[in-house]
Amino acid sequence: MSPEQFSSSSVWRTRIKTYFKLMDVDKNGVLTLSDFEEIANRLIQLQNDSSMNEKIREMCYSLFQNFMAGGGPVDSNTRISEEDLIANAAQAVSLSLVESPDQKYEVARYKNELFFDIIDTDHSGEISREEYRKYLAIYTGIEKPDQADQAFDSIDSDKSGSISREEFIEAHRRYWFEIGGDKDNSPLPYGQLLDS
Repeated sequence: MSPEQFSSSSVWRTRIKTYFKLMDVDKNGVLTLSDFEEIANRLIQLQNDSSMNEKIREMCYSLFQNFMAGGGPVDSNTRISEEDLIANAAQAVSLSLVESPDQKYEVARYKNELFFDIIDTDHSGEISREEYRKYLAIYTGIEKPDQADQAFDSIDSDKSGSISREEFIEAHRRYWFEIGGDKDNSPLPYGQLLDS
């Protein structure tokens, strides 16, 4: 699929806009490195294991540089608008599906594996509803249990009452890598989509 196919999908654009709004920590209308540094600090607070701190910081920096900013050099002056993010994400997703899907999926998988381990604070190998509520409140800076429950239920595809590692990874893959139809029934890992 081409970047244009992603960026012209109203469903996919709405997913990216939803993510943008949640990641714009200081609500200044652009994504910056400081937003992702703050997100890293929030995720570190969720941990009881300080050995994860550097991995979390590196992952958030990499996410900002390679996905939000399209892979170019970034610094404290880098500003990513909502339209920049849509274009950069469409390009990144499209390239990953064409050039080396296995390698790109592995990079995405690694990040989602790390997120899973961050959320699974009791190290049970599954994410409970309470763990997901706490994670989403910290990650987005907004405590909305109803939306967190909606997100949880959309990821818990087998309706077991917990999220397995594979369910978590697949939900994020579908959110970012599938365009969706007129009536999108994809997982909502960040909660309800914004109105487009």
